[in-house]
Amino acid sequence: MDKICQNFSIKFTVIILCLLMAPFLYATNRTTNVVNAINKIENSVVNIRTEKIIKDSYDPFFNDPFFKNFFDFNKTYKTQSLGSGFFINKNGLIVTNYHVIEAANRIFVIDNNNHQYEAEYIGGNSIIDIAIIKIKSKNEFPEAILGTSKDIMLGETIIAIGNPYGLNSSVTTGVVSAKNRIIKSNNGLVAFIQTDALINPGNSGGPLINIDGEVIGINSAIYKDAQGIGFSTPIDLLKRVLPEILKYKKIRKGYLGFITKSDNQIETGMTIKYVDNGSHAASLGIKKGDVLLSINNMPVDNLKSLEYQLYIYPPGNKIMVSLKRGKNIYNGSLIVGVMPENFGLKLLDIFYGIKIEEQKGFFIVIKSKIPDYIKNGDKIIAVNNKEINSLKEFNNYLIDDYTGSSTLTIYRNNGIINIKIGL
Repeated sequence: MDKICQNFSIKFTVIILCLLMAPFLYATNRTTNVVNAINKIENSVVNIRTEKIIKDSYDPFFNDPFFKNFFDFNKTYKTQSLGSGFFINKNGLIVTNYHVIEAANRIFVIDNNNHQYEAEYIGGNSIIDIAIIKIKSKNEFPEAILGTSKDIMLGETIIAIGNPYGLNSSVTTGVVSAKNRIIKSNNGLVAFIQTDALINPGNSGGPLINIDGEVIGINSAIYKDAQGIGFSTPIDLLKRVLPEILKYKKIRKGYLGFITKSDNQIETGMTIKYVDNGSHAASLGIKKGDVLLSINNMPVDNLKSLEYQLYIYPPGNKIMVSLKRGKNIYNGSLIVGVMPENFGLKLLDIFYGIKIEEQKGFFIVIKSKIPDYIKNGDKIIAVNNKEINSLKEFNNYLIDDYTGSSTLTIYRNNGIINIKIGL
């Protein structure tokens, strides 16, 4: 009898243990590493909706103010855009794509619990398509864990997450197809993480995560000429520019200490036309006539690709430059500097011999003659259609476009002329 009771007790114990372990044994078949990774970050992903006010330009009465006001032809319309983003700190700071919130009058954020907040634009840059916004709330929010894009492995599992159209946790999975895919865009040559995970337009600005639930990229583009190819901005780029955005509300364009020009006489690279004597570049021995081939192994073949590099490596960063002099190739490290004071005005003098002064009414008067189409006494009133109100403002406009060309609007003999120059 005792033996029967003992056997029953053992069987009963085994049954109870099996019942207790059943949920865990069952869960291990379904709770994969992908599921665990999503669980770590899904509450950090948000939907972003913006409102833009657009004025109707239609006017059947040839812009007559009387008819515009009387018949109310000054109509405005609201348009909306949608995208995704993710929290990067507990205070409501969010990363998204710049194009998602560009020109928005109001920004709204919906979190994973379907709570809506209004957000303000903190800063960003259209060239690298990154923007930082902040929720207007004292609540604490679940921040995403930022990983690194340095050690990404080809073929490793990745997960693209978004919150499009208010639909929580839209997820696609895939693998890393290329770690540093260089493609041509409107901003020159851009390096992306390439994946085979489908990135829908509404997922733009959402995180790309690894199997550990760490953010390794910002979902930003779909290659329209191919199926199933997605691109994400490496998270290390965000880490590099984030302090700039938080401090200056923008990304300051870096200063290399030299000026380059496109040259049809060379196959690759850009010819250095000017080296600042007091710069780090000059101390390294970089000379006028050298050809800049690449920055951090990224080819530099045109002004847009150079400008992109100057934004993704703000002042204080160390970069590797590759130069060609004659038949020799030189590689070295260069510290990106801060733009010198009045550098735009200095370049105007160096390249075109234009010296200017400020007069009453904030007109800028050309003091020295350069090419025949610019004369002494001409008054520059705008740069790239931006009205000039001070010398400082004029200098800043020139710096903004010093890697490309600028259009000067000049007042002369009671007339207006536009002259395009390339600094």
